[in-house]
Amino acid sequence: MSEKVSFTTFDGVKIVGEWSPASTTVGVAILLHMMPVDRRSWAAFQQVLSKYGVASLAIDMRGHGESVNTDSGAKLDYKQFDDVQHLQTLNDVQAALDWLQKKQYSKDRVMLVGASIGANLSLLMLRQSPELAGAVLLSPGDYRGINGVEEALYVKPHHCLWAAGSDGDDPESFQAAEQIVEKAAADRKMFVPYKNSGHGIHLFTADPKLMESLAGWIKESLQMVK
Repeated sequence: MSEKVSFTTFDGVKIVGEWSPASTTVGVAILLHMMPVDRRSWAAFQQVLSKYGVASLAIDMRGHGESVNTDSGAKLDYKQFDDVQHLQTLNDVQAALDWLQKKQYSKDRVMLVGASIGANLSLLMLRQSPELAGAVLLSPGDYRGINGVEEALYVKPHHCLWAAGSDGDDPESFQAAEQIVEKAAADRKMFVPYKNSGHGIHLFTADPKLMESLAGWIKESLQMVK
């Protein structure tokens, strides 16, 4: 059973998340949604991850879902954000990581999983905290001032990297995912190409087997941590 949790970022935004534990835990995934959805878009995948022994924390990024309140009393709406405000969402990811560390999860047992802008934020966080295990990228690209291909240059050999994009209907993300994997220095990396399969989490709908295979890849990657 998952439970709703909350914590506050250093710049005063209350972040609401969904915590899904696992009975036998090899590690944990932080799940970062795409726009315009929220943490609930990961619900089915959280159940699959739990089955594979991977705990997960899906958050509503600032301005989305229930993460709209601040210490100052101001209300946040991502539709009103400029690129700088979108970049501040990285503070939400850091707060999620801090929350997990309080639950005794070391950074090297944490995998970032993101869709669309969430994928780009995952790469940005990987640069900021290189101790993390790695990142899973569903339709990365060049969004809101974050260029995923440029961020790939900061991926380290010890990182595990998985990326997917759909050619035909989403060629920019397809090319970005391919280039990110090509440029990244990760020893364990995988590019999964799709055709006319949608953007971000919609890849799960196009490929019913993807959740299981991806959960397995994440588990294997976390088990490789020494």
